[in-house]
Amino acid sequence: MRPMAWQPGTVSIPVRGGRIEAFRLPPADAATGAPLIVLGGVESGLRPLAGTEQVLLRRWEGRAARRPVVVIGRPLADEAGAVDHLLHPRVIADAVATAIGWLAVNGGPEPPFAIEAESGGGRISLWLTVDHPQLVARLVLSSVASETPPSSAMAARIGQWVETAERDDWAMFFSHMATVMRPATGGEAPSFEAAARLQPRPATPERFIAELRATLDPSSFVTERLGEIDVPALILGGGLDQVVPPEATRLVAEKIPAARLDVDPECGHTVRSSLAGYDELVEAFLAQGDPA
Repeated sequence: MRPMAWQPGTVSIPVRGGRIEAFRLPPADAATGAPLIVLGGVESGLRPLAGTEQVLLRRWEGRAARRPVVVIGRPLADEAGAVDHLLHPRVIADAVATAIGWLAVNGGPEPPFAIEAESGGGRISLWLTVDHPQLVARLVLSSVASETPPSSAMAARIGQWVETAERDDWAMFFSHMATVMRPATGGEAPSFEAAARLQPRPATPERFIAELRATLDPSSFVTERLGEIDVPALILGGGLDQVVPPEATRLVAEKIPAARLDVDPECGHTVRSSLAGYDELVEAFLAQGDPA
């Protein structure tokens, strides 16, 4: 018997060196499908989850109609000097594993979970799957790169972002992000368009900067271990992605034995919001792992 019912809302879970937030969506009566963990991109480190619940609810309540859904943020360090270590993708994966264990004994479903992640969250998910395979049942990864080659345009772009953020020039940063997140053929990247207009300073910029730096560190590269992943994986990419090159996402799909690759030639980096039929495609894939 579980010690408590599944309670919606944001909880702060202790992890080594800090804590990590998890937003549990309100459960639907028909949510009998396999449970799902959602991990966002590196922008998840710009601010805590607490205070963003209405935005998260609007985005994920459709998924929660069929299955228990938990959105997990980035770790918050107890000490400022621990941020760089705690925001390494492999260390974040360990924190997510701790959160999954905490949820299981505090009213949540038992693992394994399906994981739905994008961009930087995808690399964390890959580390989670190779280091904690018992926790993961299947993967949906969008605009994911398992490495950031030092000589690549991707590495140069991330380095530029780090420099701009470290200068505390967030107006320029968000304006640039709004541009590169937009598909080359036009359209919008809504969250970054809004941020560029408002020119906010993030609540927790140190987490965001630390994760960006860590993606350039070869110790965060997980390509050589992708062959160990033996769960079904749906890998989605945009042919016009200006942040993660389609070939980087294709490499992930080629290295995972049970992976299926779907690239929308008209889509940019914001796959979740601009890939044609994204939610229907993902729901069909997740349903294949649901209890009979």
